[in-house]
Amino acid sequence: MGYQESWVYIEPQWNFKNLIRAYEQAEAAGYYKLFGAEPLSVIILKRSFGKIPAGKKLLWVCGDRCFHNVSGIFGRNLNILGKLQVIPIEAVLDMNDSRLDGIHFENSTPSENPYMKRYSVVDYVHRMKQAQSKYHSER
Repeated sequence: MGYQESWVYIEPQWNFKNLIRAYEQAEAAGYYKLFGAEPLSVIILKRSFGKIPAGKKLLWVCGDRCFHNVSGIFGRNLNILGKLQVIPIEAVLDMNDSRLDGIHFENSTPSENPYMKRYSVVDYVHRMKQAQSKYHSER
């Protein structure tokens, strides 16, 4: 037990939208009120971090260490084909790392720096739905 922060990374990246859908389903079912590992941010890398190339999308998950696995994060809402990695944040950077300068985790508005762009997961879901609605209305 204990607090943990992790990145959730999926390949191929076209499956990222399925992570977001699984988050939405778990949130709607009240899953995160009962269990302790919740996606709070979407990160889009502007530069490579270790083996993760620039341009990739990640979920930043926070909460109880024992829930930092696929079923602990998404309940039974995630059904995908792809390679999913849950990477403890300390394997990639530390919380005093200068690559986090300018990234505001407590704020719902997007923030960015030369290394990454951060959205709250709620804001990202909203933007995704707006883009989808706009796409369908233009057809």
